[in-house]
Amino acid sequence: MKSIFLLAMMVIVLTAGAQKKKDKDDVQGVPVNINYCLPKVSYKVEVTTECIKYIPGPYWKYAEKELRIKPEITAVDEEWVISNIEIKPEYVPDEKAVYSISAVNDYTSIRLSLSGEGFLAGVSGGSSTAVFNVSPQMKYVGDKSAQSEGIDIMKLNTYNHLKEVLDTNYTYQEIDGETKKIWDPIIRYVQKTEADNVKEAVSEIFRIRSTRVKLLAADNDVPDGKSLEVILKQFDKMEAGYLSLFLGKTERHQIKRVFTYVPEKANEMGAVFRFSEETGLADAKNVSAIAYLLNITDVIVPAANQTSIAIGGASISYRVPAVGKLQLLKGKNEIMSFQTIVPQMGDIKTFPVDVISRDELMLEFYPEYGSLKSVRKK
Repeated sequence: MKSIFLLAMMVIVLTAGAQKKKDKDDVQGVPVNINYCLPKVSYKVEVTTECIKYIPGPYWKYAEKELRIKPEITAVDEEWVISNIEIKPEYVPDEKAVYSISAVNDYTSIRLSLSGEGFLAGVSGGSSTAVFNVSPQMKYVGDKSAQSEGIDIMKLNTYNHLKEVLDTNYTYQEIDGETKKIWDPIIRYVQKTEADNVKEAVSEIFRIRSTRVKLLAADNDVPDGKSLEVILKQFDKMEAGYLSLFLGKTERHQIKRVFTYVPEKANEMGAVFRFSEETGLADAKNVSAIAYLLNITDVIVPAANQTSIAIGGASISYRVPAVGKLQLLKGKNEIMSFQTIVPQMGDIKTFPVDVISRDELMLEFYPEYGSLKSVRKK
């Protein structure tokens, strides 16, 4: 009985050993792929436009007669200007430069370091500390350009839209034994007319100016200091409000838009946005608006005439980025330009994996450019 039990145990052990060896062989035969990509540059163009609205005062026709001032704003109008353009390079994965390393059986071991975007950062212990492509945030700013505030005397805090009117009314009273007719007016309030409003606004403007002169001359027993400063500011605000009834006012609203431009070839201009002084940012198909373009010129690729060939076996691909001048043009006229690195216009080189393993090399890359940073022994 004891012999049967030992025999059964040996069968179980041998079966388990054979299964373990089979699983190991199966795992060694399964290919393992590690994918990585090289970057390309994409330019983020942030455009800040400003809308200037001209709003005439409701009593602009009376300005020259009552105030001896000729108003510049006599009709509703608006114009647009570009107040700021910011161009920022951002490095994103290049879908045309995706590579993989496969490991099967006794394939020479190799370690890859990748960035969060999947860019190659290092090989066999080499790594990069470069930080780039900060996590994007989404921020929405509502368009307030249509919410213009008109000029209305009713919005002035010192204005009363009603005026007092005395209606003729007589009563009869006995005085010293004699009945006499006595005027006893009835007071009522009615809406002011435009002529009333003009007269009151002109009167208030001159009253404010007269009072301000007395304050500055210290004729109103108001002590110097913060209280006088506050009073004068309030008078300035009141006068500006009444003057706007005759001279009108301007309103400014800012609008920001973000565009993206990805260069593909040198000296190939691409329209980023269109702009019109009448309507602001225009549709890309609106040929009547001026086109703002980006263009890469003066492209130089270091060692462009040299080639790198991996003979047999696997290899690590990397870039030799191009350097060029990024131009911002308004139509055909250059507004500004600066030097920039354009990875996708450079060359792609290879580094054999067996050389890295044999010579125990560590490779370090610039992830945002895909270029080689250093090669050194472990």
